[in-house]
Amino acid sequence: METHAPPERPKNLCQVADYLLSPQSGVKKRDGVFNESRVTYFRGKGAVNSLLKPEFRQTAVGKELGELTREQAAELLGSMIPHQFFLKVERPSDPDVPKNVLQLVQYQSFSEDSVFVWRYEGSQLRSHLMAGGLLLIVLAGVMFPLWPVPLRLGVWYLSVGILILLGLFFAMAIVRLILFCITYVILKPGIWIFPNLFEDVGFVDSFIPLWGWHEPEEPKEKQQSSKKSGKAIAGEEAQEDVHTQVVTDETAEKISKRRPMVEDAVEDES
Repeated sequence: METHAPPERPKNLCQVADYLLSPQSGVKKRDGVFNESRVTYFRGKGAVNSLLKPEFRQTAVGKELGELTREQAAELLGSMIPHQFFLKVERPSDPDVPKNVLQLVQYQSFSEDSVFVWRYEGSQLRSHLMAGGLLLIVLAGVMFPLWPVPLRLGVWYLSVGILILLGLFFAMAIVRLILFCITYVILKPGIWIFPNLFEDVGFVDSFIPLWGWHEPEEPKEKQQSSKKSGKAIAGEEAQEDVHTQVVTDETAEKISKRRPMVEDAVEDES
């Protein structure tokens, strides 16, 4: 399918689209596949409900448009289709095709029960600023020979310091591995220097404690059996708690004073 460049989009409609794409709009966005590429789609009813919220009326475009009725909100969204902010699509009727694969509808119109796929990508200001910043960094690196001498000297010292720190880190990792291999043979289960060095902890916690014994991982079967035994113990404790709660002093006194029942007489006769 050929894709044509969208016509020039009005500024107020761009602001409406930016609001619908923002999290504060509350429009549920789902991922789908359209023209063999991943896209985001939404339901027309959710977009209409979003334009009727007080949050939309507090935006600049919302103040300009004023309070909208449901029909006006649907008409506003329908006016965005010719500018290709989004396109009307439908899910395939073939049960063998996944539901997230979307197909373009020939006659484009807005309705609350329909599904629409986004073609508008939002404001590109942030992307342009990031691209400009990256370009400036590359130019600054290329023009390094033209930098002032003190600045070049400072960058050289900084790079050397970073390389020294990386070298010390790799040397420490090699030394701790060699020490573990030696202690694993002499003093099982082995000793690690900085046992939390590669754990998912903070920078300071990576070097605490200074050393520690190697803790072998338990097999999965033992872990599952320990979990089951823990659940069984917890269940027994819960049952004991229930029994201790039921048989209280008041209950015992009532049982001792109650009248004999037929079941009691049968038990006595037997």
